[in-house]
Amino acid sequence: MFRRNRFLTFPTVIGAVLIGVVSGKAIFGPPLEGYWRKKLEEEAAAKENGGTST
Repeated sequence: MFRRNRFLTFPTVIGAVLIGVVSGKAIFGPPLEGYWRKKLEEEAAAKENGGTST
């Protein structure tokens, strides 16, 4: 009924990768941006506090 080819074709693999990247950015993009923004602010604050105390 459903017969599978021996190997996946190159365009199919590229299409799947593109779909995965786009959907991953749509799903995980905003939370990751917020996380990294917060992380960089914390590091900058720690660097300012650490630099003035020595």
